[in-house]
Parts: sequence; structure tokens; C-alpha cells
Amino acid sequence: MKAVAALIVAVCLAACATTPISAPLSPTGSGRPTGEIDLGDWRGGSARAVAQRFSQTVAQRYAAGAPLTQATSDLRGQRFDCAAGERDGRGSPPSQVCRREIRNGACAHTWQVHLFADDGRLARTRGLYDRTCGDDGLLGG
Repeated sequence: MKAVAALIVAVCLAACATTPISAPLSPTGSGRPTGEIDLGDWRGGSARAVAQRFSQTVAQRYAAGAPLTQATSDLRGQRFDCAAGERDGRGSPPSQVCRREIRNGACAHTWQVHLFADDGRLARTRGLYDRTCGDDGLLGG
């Protein structure tokens, strides 16, 4: 019985103890991206597979906390054109939109990277891909 009482007292004391709050984590994106960016199998793969692969590549390549200028510099080196995101009063536009298009036969392949930044550091990214061929119309359909 004494052991049960001691256990209850110990649990109550532990619940009342204060635990220190850790400092905020530092940015994770510190390394520079290297090598060619993987555009996926855009010649033979499905548009959905290329889009998913590119989205994952972008998320891994440009980690939160990395300098925005580092990401845009890397994308320009990969033949993407970058410009400030349009502020039209709707939603939260990206800080930079980087775009690359490759034409192959009757098809146009377009990759976009949306870079969202706070105080010059990446907060998040979004990688997009679209393919239009012949008279597909908007978004390949």
C-alpha cells in the first residue's frame, strides 16, 4: 500500500514540475543545391507522374530556411526565368515564381517553382508541371 501511495505522490509531483521550453529551431535549409534539377520523364511519362516527381524534387532541393536568393540563383542556373509573384489582393502569392518551358514536337512542357519566403528565407515551395500538345487547350485537357 505504501508503494502505491508513493507512486501517486511521485506522479503528482511530476505533473506539477515545470518543464523548460526549448528555443525555436534554426532554419534547416543551409546547404547549396548541386547538380541538374530532375525534371522527371517528361518525354515518356504521364503528366501526373512528372508533376509528382518534380514537386518532390523541388521540396527536397529547396528546404525551408534556405536563403531565397540562393534558390532563385540555382533555378536561373537551371534555365528557369524568375520574377516576383503578382500581388493581386487574393491569397498569399509566392515571393518568386520561376518558370521553364521546353517545346518538343507539338507539345509544350512547362515547369514552375513557387518560392514563398519570410524575411528573405524560404518558408515553403511548390513545384508544378503542365504539358499541352496540339489543341489540348488549357492544362492538357
